[in-house]
Amino acid sequence: MKVDSLLDRLSGALFAPRCLLCGLPGQLPCLDLCPACEHGLQLLPQPACQRCALPVDAGCSSPVCEACERTPPPFERCIAAFRYSFPVDAMVRDLKYRGRLPIARVLGELLARSMLSQNLHSDLDLLLPVPLHPLRHADRGFNQSAEIARWCARRLGRPLELSAARRIRATAPQAALSRIDRRENLRRAFAVDPRVRGRRLAIVDDVVTSGSTVRELSSALLAAGAEIVVVCCVARTVDGARDATSA
Repeated sequence: MKVDSLLDRLSGALFAPRCLLCGLPGQLPCLDLCPACEHGLQLLPQPACQRCALPVDAGCSSPVCEACERTPPPFERCIAAFRYSFPVDAMVRDLKYRGRLPIARVLGELLARSMLSQNLHSDLDLLLPVPLHPLRHADRGFNQSAEIARWCARRLGRPLELSAARRIRATAPQAALSRIDRRENLRRAFAVDPRVRGRRLAIVDDVVTSGSTVRELSSALLAAGAEIVVVCCVARTVDGARDATSA
């Protein structure tokens, strides 16, 4: 039995998991989410593009949407565990803006389950969270993507890399910008360490909206010599995202 699995079982025996959403008992050994609330989390509409994870027409014969065929993103594919809607959106906001760090464990576990279901973990060398600028990190006190990635990597048994990518420009919050300005806002925002050369990487993020952040980071990683980059996020924005990614 793996050490982490044993510790989880001991933790669950000593401190029974409790659902973060409704307060009912969680799932053993230590998932703070009850089965009913987990069932209420909305999955992405299907079928979805294998590259960007956005919905495609049911009659589409290609696994890739027209936008990704026309302008392929730098990352190989995007895995999104859920649609960015209630209650996932509330969980993400409570983690990011209210500092409810136990939520990161739940989201990391759920993201890991999604990756395991698609057998993506076996092809990865490292998990790498989207970095925050030092000023943003100091203000918030933590990086929500790193906290999610920490639990996700633990569940998958894959290495976590926290320092190979750095955000070197203090960019404006993406939510305040138009879809055109998002890309310009992030241009040359990341610096990447050469030790990613030849590695197969998964970028871990909480939410992918327009895709500008993961596109820019993926490009920087590939320019530094990474072999393959995939994107793994807890949630993907669907409404209006198609226009944003094709702009």
